[in-house]
Amino acid sequence: MSTPSPYEILGVAPTASLEEIKIAYRRAARATHPDLGGSEDKFKEVQRAFQQLNDLAAPLDYEQSFPAPGNAPRAGFNARPFDERLRKSPQQPKAQLPTEYVPPLSESSLALPDKKICEQRVHGEPRKRGLFSNRSRLLREAQTINLLAKNVMNILPAARLVNGLRSPASGHYDHVLFAGYRMAVINTMTLPDGYYSFDGNVLRHGNKLTQPPQFSISGMQRQFMQMNVVAFTLVLSANGNHHEPVIEYRRNADPTLASTPNVLNAAGLIRELKLFLGSGPSPNVVDRLALAKLREAMY
Repeated sequence: MSTPSPYEILGVAPTASLEEIKIAYRRAARATHPDLGGSEDKFKEVQRAFQQLNDLAAPLDYEQSFPAPGNAPRAGFNARPFDERLRKSPQQPKAQLPTEYVPPLSESSLALPDKKICEQRVHGEPRKRGLFSNRSRLLREAQTINLLAKNVMNILPAARLVNGLRSPASGHYDHVLFAGYRMAVINTMTLPDGYYSFDGNVLRHGNKLTQPPQFSISGMQRQFMQMNVVAFTLVLSANGNHHEPVIEYRRNADPTLASTPNVLNAAGLIRELKLFLGSGPSPNVVDRLALAKLREAMY
């Protein structure tokens, strides 16, 4: 049996336009994504097919080549209902496999970061926004970078952390951490130690109500179809205790529900990120296209 061509894998004609190929890719990536019930092998096959048709580094061996570099694929699926399964799943051993780069580092292109940048694990730093800097926010973000580097990235060699990004619509993301084809968007806040009850909307501490930062990841989901994008809010303790403040979810406010955000203290975030990123498809892969797109969004 002959090997199907990239056009056949994506279900498009050799005369298809770049936009038609992107649409077909979005459809195929959603259908084959392991988090959505697909096959990891089929998902990788779809990734390779799209990269071959989108590759500008060398002449293509197909009937058509494209004059403009392809941006990161778009899409929008919310994989939050699958978090519950992740919480009960052990970290996959393949997270510790040698780091792979897709496309390979041997493929050079103006649209792809070079070897030095791809091997860099932390990109960007806390930056002031606008005319005035917020010292407490800058310190909080620096603390988060240190937390992620020492407690999550140390066990996920392919994880890449990008800091200080403009969101696709408006506003900002403090941090984006991705490994393989899963991506965590993380914003932060600081609260006094104590016990907090979270109802899916506000944190209640005695008679005091606090609403976590509101931010949307729909734009990221549209831009990164190949990724399972999930939002997290990290609540830091003023004294650096990873287990404070204590956050308990009330009934009907489980973070596995699509309508409820993940609001966690440092210890909880470390645990969830290890499970979420480490048990995803190909957690030892660095997606160079995704890294390039994220670096473009740094301010």
